[in-house]
Amino acid sequence: MGQSWSTQPGVSKHRVRRRSLRKFIWQFPVILVGDSTVGKTSIVLRLTEGTFREDLQKTIGVDYYIHVLETTPTVRVKLQVWDTAGEKEHRTITQSHLRTILGGLLVFDLTNRQSLDYIRNWLVETCTVLDQCKCIFILVGHKSDLSAERQISQEEAEHIAADLGVRYIETSAKDDTNIQDVFLILASSIAESVKTEVSEVKGGMHGLTEINPVFLK
Repeated sequence: MGQSWSTQPGVSKHRVRRRSLRKFIWQFPVILVGDSTVGKTSIVLRLTEGTFREDLQKTIGVDYYIHVLETTPTVRVKLQVWDTAGEKEHRTITQSHLRTILGGLLVFDLTNRQSLDYIRNWLVETCTVLDQCKCIFILVGHKSDLSAERQISQEEAEHIAADLGVRYIETSAKDDTNIQDVFLILASSIAESVKTEVSEVKGGMHGLTEINPVFLK
C-alpha cells in the first residue's frame, strides 16, 4: 500500500511531502566493527526494530540497515548502518567500506577480553586507510547487563578509549541500555564535524563532495 498524506484545505500533497523531506538534513553511512560474538547485530536490531533475540545467525559480509533520528528538534539524520561480519576472512570486505563511511562503533564484549584485542588488531590493520579519512569512532563495551561475568572494568575501557582518542560508552541490547544514545552521540558528532568542514570550504555545498555525506534538505 502507498503512503498516505493528510493535508489541510488549499495545501497540495506535493507541498506537504516537500515540507516533510526538508527535515532530513544529512544522510550518514556508519559502520559497526567487532568480533563475531560481540553482539553487533543485536545492537542494530534493538536500534531499528526495538527487539532483542538470542538466536541470531552470524552476519556474512555486510548487512545494511536504515535508521532515522533527530540530533536536534529541527534536524534529522538518516543513518545507513553497516553491520559487518567479525570473522577474519571478511575483514577485507569491512576495510573496503572505510573510504565511504563517516564514522562507526568499535564494539567489544565486556565479558570477553579477547574481543577487545580484536579491536586493537583491526585498527592496526586499517591504519593506512583510516589515516586518509576523517572518521569518528566510539568505543562500545557491549553486554553491560552481564555484570557478574565482566572481564574488563569501565576504568580500564575508558583508559583504552583515551589512548585511542575516542569516546567510550557501555551498552546492552538485551535491556536496551544506551543503544539509542550511542547512535545519537555518533550522529551528532559526525554532524558537527561535517558542519565544520563545510564552513571551511568556499562554495558551501561544493564542500559536501569532499566530505561524503548526502545532503537532503
